[in-house]
Amino acid sequence: MNKLTFILALITTHVSAQNLDGVIEFIRNNPKKASIVLIENSKEALNFNGNHLMPLASAAKTIIAIEFSNQVAAKKLNANQNIAISELSKYYIPFTDGGAHPAWLKSLRKTKADSVSLLQVAQGMIRFSSNANTEYLEDLLGLANINRNIKALKLQQHSPYYYFTAGALMTCLKPTNIDEEKWIAKLEAMSTKEYIKRCEANHIKLKTDSTFIKTFHAANLSFGIQKVWSDRLVASTTADYAGIMQKINSRNYFEPNVQAILDQLMEWPMAYPGNQAAFKHLGQKGGSTAFISTDAFYVTDKNNAQLSCAFFFNNLTEKENVMIGRNFGNFEASLITDASFRQKLISALK
Repeated sequence: MNKLTFILALITTHVSAQNLDGVIEFIRNNPKKASIVLIENSKEALNFNGNHLMPLASAAKTIIAIEFSNQVAAKKLNANQNIAISELSKYYIPFTDGGAHPAWLKSLRKTKADSVSLLQVAQGMIRFSSNANTEYLEDLLGLANINRNIKALKLQQHSPYYYFTAGALMTCLKPTNIDEEKWIAKLEAMSTKEYIKRCEANHIKLKTDSTFIKTFHAANLSFGIQKVWSDRLVASTTADYAGIMQKINSRNYFEPNVQAILDQLMEWPMAYPGNQAAFKHLGQKGGSTAFISTDAFYVTDKNNAQLSCAFFFNNLTEKENVMIGRNFGNFEASLITDASFRQKLISALK
C-alpha cells in the first residue's frame, strides 16, 4: 500500500476553498465511493454512508498498534527490546509501499546491518506505514490476538486480519501456463478462505526462504492485480474507525499504561511545533492504494474540545485519485481547524 505523503503541519496549511468544494461535491455525488463520520465532543455530528464496508488500506494498522500497546502494557513484550533490521527486511516487498520502509530507516539513520527497538518498529508501521514492519508485527503479536480486538472494541463491521500486505505477492504464484487476465479472474473468484491461505503461504515464504522475494517483479504488479489486492484488503467502516479514534481520544477508555504506549504510536503529528502550540493531542493513521484513500484521526485542542473522524474513499478512478490526493491534506486540516468548514460539510451531506 502506498503511503499518504501529506504532513500534518496544520497551522500553516493554505486551503483552496474551491478545491475543497470539489471534494465535498465528490463525496455528495458518490455515496458508493465515499464515506465520512465526524464526532464532536462525543456527539455524532455527521454520518454520511458511515456503515458502508470499505477496504481500509493502511488505516487497518491502527488495530495492530492497539494490540501492540496491550501486549507491552501486559509485559508480554518489551518495547525496548532490540531486533535486527535484517529480520524486518525479510518482509520488505520493493515498490509496494511508496518508499515507506526505506524512508523510515533513513529517518532513524539506520542501515540493514543495525538493530531497532520494538517500539521503533511499531512507530515505523504507523508514522511511515512500513508494510514490512506490519508483516513482522502481525507475526510477533499473533493474528488471533489482533483479531480479538474487533470484538473487544465492539466494532460493528470489521473483516478479520490476515497477512494482507503479502497479497502483493500473488504475482509470484501465477502459474506459467495462465495469462494475466485469467489469473486475475481466478483471484477474483477465489474464496476469502483460500485467498487468506495463499497470503499466509506468501508470508511464510518471505520469513523462511530468502530467495522467494527474488521471484517478485514490480513490473508484473499490473493495475488489474493491484485492484484485486486492494479490494481484498482488511475492511471496516468510517463509523467503526471514528469510534476507535474517539476511544483513544477520550483518555479514559484504555488503561493508562496502554494509553501511554498508544500515544507514542498514534500521536506522531505532535512532533511538529505548530501542532504542539495548538493541540493537546493529535493522532492519525491513513492509507492508500491506487484505488483507495483512507484516513482516521482525533484531536483535542487547548480548550479540551475534541474531534474524532474517519473518511474513506474507494474504487477511485485514476483521475479521481489524483484529485483526492491533491486535496487530502487540506481537507483534513480544514476539518480539524475550521469550524465553519465542518458546518459547511455537515450541511452539504445531510
